[in-house]
Amino acid sequence: MTRSPGELVVLQEVWRGRVWAAKPTRVVRDEGDLVALWLPKGARWKAPTTPPTRPRERTRGERLATCLVRGEWVHVDAVWDVSTLLLMREGDWHAIWCSWLDSGEQWGWYVNLQRPFTRTRHGFATMDLMLDVIVELDGTWRWKDEDELQACVERGAFDGALARRVREEGMRVVQRAKRGEPPFCEPWGDWRPDPRWSPAELPSGWDEVTR
Repeated sequence: MTRSPGELVVLQEVWRGRVWAAKPTRVVRDEGDLVALWLPKGARWKAPTTPPTRPRERTRGERLATCLVRGEWVHVDAVWDVSTLLLMREGDWHAIWCSWLDSGEQWGWYVNLQRPFTRTRHGFATMDLMLDVIVELDGTWRWKDEDELQACVERGAFDGALARRVREEGMRVVQRAKRGEPPFCEPWGDWRPDPRWSPAELPSGWDEVTR
């Protein structure tokens, strides 16, 4: 089932059969294997955090890793801080994000390493794998959140094989960026959302895990 441009869908992250995070997005393009979703600055989304019944650990990586291992977290309201176009291809262990500054200039590329997406009744589901890659417009790049991936390995949320796969996937995308392959060679930076789209809000059922 493909989605129509402008349709409001929920992008969920799911861990052990429960929603870890949920973002309200609008469909830009759904061509079966390629899905493009719009997540505007200011959108309110649900983020996971430590339950109030447990001590709050020092770093974000420690907090997230413990929540994953214990299977215990609560959701808090968060506000998305940069307008972002999310590009996902079927079977890929990553999504590539194109973001813009408030001035309208393209900020660069963000490689979100994640499990391959699946389709659900509410939209799409995946799971963030903590490590990310930032690719600048000049082609330079750097890892982001290596500490969070390490915390997940040390606490036992992720095993070593998964961590290696995540890093290898990140390096594959970096090589594609260096070669100027899609989507890095495509004019996504010139794309703009339909001005008729209303602000995206999470619908009821955002916390349901469906197929």
